Amino acid sequence: MFKIGKILCSVPKTRRIFYPLVHKVALKGFVIQKMRLYNQSFLRPKTRKSPNNTFGSVSITVALSILTWLGFQKDDDEKESELIMTLKRAILCTQREEFNKAEQMLHLALRIAQQQQNEQGVLYCYDLMANLAFNSCELDKAEKLFVSVLQMLLSSGTPEDDIRVIHISLKLARICQLKANKERADLGYRWCLEKIESHRNDNEDAKLLYGVINDWYAQYWLDNDDLSKAIIHLNEAYKVCNETKGINSEKSMLLLNDLGITSFRAEDYNSAEKFLKEAVLIGNQLEDKSHLGVVHANLGLILLQKGVYGEAERSCKEGRRLGTSYENTESIEQSNYCLDQIKMNMGK
Repeated sequence: MFKIGKILCSVPKTRRIFYPLVHKVALKGFVIQKMRLYNQSFLRPKTRKSPNNTFGSVSITVALSILTWLGFQKDDDEKESELIMTLKRAILCTQREEFNKAEQMLHLALRIAQQQQNEQGVLYCYDLMANLAFNSCELDKAEKLFVSVLQMLLSSGTPEDDIRVIHISLKLARICQLKANKERADLGYRWCLEKIESHRNDNEDAKLLYGVINDWYAQYWLDNDDLSKAIIHLNEAYKVCNETKGINSEKSMLLLNDLGITSFRAEDYNSAEKFLKEAVLIGNQLEDKSHLGVVHANLGLILLQKGVYGEAERSCKEGRRLGTSYENTESIEQSNYCLDQIKMNMGK
């Protein structure tokens, strides 16, 4: 009987597990994907709303009220238009993944803010520059910039348990994890959980941040092969996701997938199958099914492990079909791999 555990042993530890079990990715690709899913700046207006948000992820949009956030009135728009428009251009470049151009725009915006002696503008520029560096996998640079933002916040009288301080500290913990500094990463995650505990139900931002901390801490424990702790934090993240984003959101699907693969690694195959089948049911209701093919492929591998070849084959064929439709090479590769293994085992 083919052992999927052999596949798992080859998985790079810095990857998020909703990617296929047999596909190797570079650190840069991982970081960019993680930032797409998780990057959230709480240095934005508290009243922001985004219909496209996923749990732990607030997309940067030009619809953000930069003017209001910087403390200007509407009649100041023309006076401050150079700073505002430069920031908007930088944000658009970031959305388009034109990172070099975005960095040039942010340096220009920073000079303008400094010339205007606009402290909030300077802080905002540094925050965007830090996120851009993280998004570009420049971890040392990102770390220095996040530390600068943190120092500016604290020196302005912002308390330690402010949601912005906790969020930036969380990103610093994530950087430590990516740089394989386990002790500092663990200390950072635990500090964030301690500080958010009394505020986690204050508002939606606090709830989201609490969920993100648990999700990222679960990935930390997965990287360190402590599956029991990973499952605890994934379950907590899933609970928060259901409360904030609804049970039928894409993020719920991805967290169920993570729970399924983690249960599989813990050799709890029945729970793994249950979680992944729930993820498939949610994915079938989503308009965007670009990740659903990978979930089908993961389910196929688990069913293969259980010896349910017919159902495993159907799941992998669906994963391959979705992968082809959405040009998801990971889904296609893993589905094909699983189908090959099914043929081998059925031929025995």
